[in-house]
Amino acid sequence: MCGACGERTASDWARPWFADFAARAAAVTALLRLVTRPGVRAAARSGGWLVSGPTGATTVCGGLSALVAAARQWGPAVPEFAPGASGRLAMPEPDGRRGLLLHVDPAAPPTVLRTGLREVTVPDDSSALRQLAAVSTPPWSLRYYLSDVVGVDAPWGRPGNVLTGNAVDVVVWLEWARQAGAFSDRSISARCPLSDGQELDLEIRAGHVVRARSLATGSVS
Repeated sequence: MCGACGERTASDWARPWFADFAARAAAVTALLRLVTRPGVRAAARSGGWLVSGPTGATTVCGGLSALVAAARQWGPAVPEFAPGASGRLAMPEPDGRRGLLLHVDPAAPPTVLRTGLREVTVPDDSSALRQLAAVSTPPWSLRYYLSDVVGVDAPWGRPGNVLTGNAVDVVVWLEWARQAGAFSDRSISARCPLSDGQELDLEIRAGHVVRARSLATGSVS
């Protein structure tokens, strides 16, 4: 049986990082490190990947989320985090998005999410979670990334662990664990070296990828 992702992968958060064949091939290496079932294969192809299960059933995947979803059934729910040296990510085009501060303040007038903002204010955590979901998916994920959260006491509102290592291995592991629900109530981030003095700056809050960008190594914002 074959399942195609097609245009649905246009919203895949990791799409720019796997824009070339070398990055997609590296994702295969990282993915298969997490798979424990014998007979599972994956291959990079033009525009995505092909995953073959132990019975020979294949799934065509156009984005990282679909790739991981196709393979997770043949590995542990949340594998051990042990990044290797699977390869490199592609370097995306310069990021023209704007950082957005999410502020929870029940005494302040709420902000309607629109273009041109630097901060959005909401009255409570439930509203904040809805804003996280909005900022992490199109159309708003094409305009903003989340810079920080203020006024939330829940674990997803506080800084979490910061992972580092080979960027491809870290990204694939994070997406696997994210799909398993490992970060549904907390936050986690990654800072991984890329190339040309750049590093990956990635953050997940309450299960949403709220920031994935490159920035100069050592930058604090």
